[in-house]
Amino acid sequence: MSYVHIIGGLETSVRLRSKINNAEKIFLGFLTLVILTLAIGAWVYRPIAATHPELVKADLPPIIPLRNFYASTDARWNYQLSPDGKYLSWLESKWFKPALWVKPVEGEQRNIFQTSDEVRGYTWSADSRYVLYLADRDGWENDVLVSIDTQKPNAKPRSYNMGKDVKSFLVQVPDASGDSVIIAHNGTDRRRFDLYRLNLTSGETEPLGQSQQRGVYWHLARDGDVYARTRFLPQGAWVFELDLGGLWKPVVRGKFGDSFTPLGTWDKDEKLYALSNMGRDKQALVRFDIKHQKETVLHSDEKVDISHVLMDREKGKPQALFSYPGHQKLTILDPKLGSLIDKIERPNNANLNFHTISNDRSKIVFSVEEADAGYEAQMIDSKSGEITKISTPQIARFRDRLSPVEPVTIEARDGLKIPAYLSRPKGVSRPAPLVIMIHGGPIARVFGGWNGFRQLLNNRGYAVLDVNYRGSHGYGRAFRNAAFNAVSRAMDDDISDARAWAVGQGIADPKKVAVFGGSFGGLKVLTAMTRNPELYAAGIDVNGISDLVSMRSEIPPYWQGWDFWYDKNVGNPKDPEQRKIIKDRSPLTHAAKLAAPMMVIQGSNDVRVIQSQSDRMVEALRAAGKPVEYVLLEGAGHQFRSWGWKTRMKTYRKIERFLAKHLGGRADGFDYALLGAQILPKGIGR
Repeated sequence: MSYVHIIGGLETSVRLRSKINNAEKIFLGFLTLVILTLAIGAWVYRPIAATHPELVKADLPPIIPLRNFYASTDARWNYQLSPDGKYLSWLESKWFKPALWVKPVEGEQRNIFQTSDEVRGYTWSADSRYVLYLADRDGWENDVLVSIDTQKPNAKPRSYNMGKDVKSFLVQVPDASGDSVIIAHNGTDRRRFDLYRLNLTSGETEPLGQSQQRGVYWHLARDGDVYARTRFLPQGAWVFELDLGGLWKPVVRGKFGDSFTPLGTWDKDEKLYALSNMGRDKQALVRFDIKHQKETVLHSDEKVDISHVLMDREKGKPQALFSYPGHQKLTILDPKLGSLIDKIERPNNANLNFHTISNDRSKIVFSVEEADAGYEAQMIDSKSGEITKISTPQIARFRDRLSPVEPVTIEARDGLKIPAYLSRPKGVSRPAPLVIMIHGGPIARVFGGWNGFRQLLNNRGYAVLDVNYRGSHGYGRAFRNAAFNAVSRAMDDDISDARAWAVGQGIADPKKVAVFGGSFGGLKVLTAMTRNPELYAAGIDVNGISDLVSMRSEIPPYWQGWDFWYDKNVGNPKDPEQRKIIKDRSPLTHAAKLAAPMMVIQGSNDVRVIQSQSDRMVEALRAAGKPVEYVLLEGAGHQFRSWGWKTRMKTYRKIERFLAKHLGGRADGFDYALLGAQILPKGIGR
């Protein structure tokens, strides 16, 4: 052997040993990090026992670990059928991320498609080949359409990126469109969304010559062709027009507050089905006569709006109506569907949710939703009537620790009836700490079904009151109109009146009431804490508006056009006198009045309520010497779904400990899910 060979062999040996040593160092360093994190985490995040007197005396159920709400590796959700009815798909965690799972309906072989995106919802292409979802990868809401070819094992997600800082969304999957879909994106002009036909296989797009924007909304038929449009006019007015071979025929005209939503194209009798509140307080199912421009009410609910309708896509007729006066009210119109539903076993107060129906209508995937058990997915064969239970929610094994939810009605000081949902911790019957939850929107509403955060609070020892304050969607025209010019005034009164009701009913300890809300609900939290500071022991604001004056100029460009709504509900900041009123209604103006601890949570990439809104509020509170904890979520957007499981674990851990400190409830301790949230790299969740 030559000298060169000996030296070369020694060099190779030295390099190999160096690599081994480096690997050992990396492993030891990682192991040290894990041990230190465990030690520090176990100390910092020790379990907190309840301190409120009523909770100390109560027979509270065992605590449910936080991971079972926000990081369960056993969870399965969003079951769907492919249009041809041959495949069943769902989302399930794999390597700490939601992955798409697909299996034949008649078989057990499963294909798993991993993605780095935080997938929350998806749909199938018409040819039953591709699964489609929207990815918000940085929290900025510049959504990208993504497809997965389910016919290719281990297929990687394919992104249809329409440009830098461009927002895309799926408009429709037309029937019999094969591998094509209708999408919209604002790549040409950030203020509007142009319609395109996208071929999922080639990636090519074909412009359709129409734009979804604030000035016009296009209505598409089942084949993807435009059949009507709604044009928006000044002062909140609008006109619904039909496309008669290139000529637009106005058939319905409305003013601000009127609504008319077609449920498909017109039939041979020149009539169409729609949800409408024209000339009424509540939204109803109607049959509209195009020739005589007259509607006939078919079904309505005297208490609330008809929320949505299940349509038979083949026949174009309504099959079932849904409304929510308290618990779900289901009205069956199709006798065949009714005979199938009669076979379904469900508790009286459970919601029945239809997810997908195969093209031949032979199979239906639905879920039975219970407030204290989650969603149980099932499939029914319409030919045999056989029902198959697909999945039992993992949270259901803790059912004896979860709380039922009861609809209640609260009378506001001006006599308006305010709907709400109440849930109380098990084992507690006397006045206890209360968390008032305030939804965002404000044109939204809360329902009485499954809500993980509500149940988390109940399990920690808190009563929860979810309030549908005036202006909330679904309760009719008069209820919505009661919110005009009521921001930070009568709207806020609804929250304090809800508190007074809970105290008067012996539900809440008046000294231990907190408010929690996000977005517009966050505005209401900040308002409650600064307008009526003596009523609340703590407040948690998530991405909340603090300055109503500046907020109007900070919204995304594609939101322009909502000025009339803002003027009607908040005021016109361009008018000097109204600007003074709007400023006075902004919590930022009254930061010095805060009297109880605040937690402010803000996503750094929020485009709807930008970080400056929270920064300035926190600065003002600190300048006034007020107790505030600021939680800035780097990379998170406005919507909770953009957080990712790691952010959710860390944030909700802080929330439960904040409430335990100031309301006297309890909190979970450190566990492996929180460890993973602390040490796993950025590529695995956010």
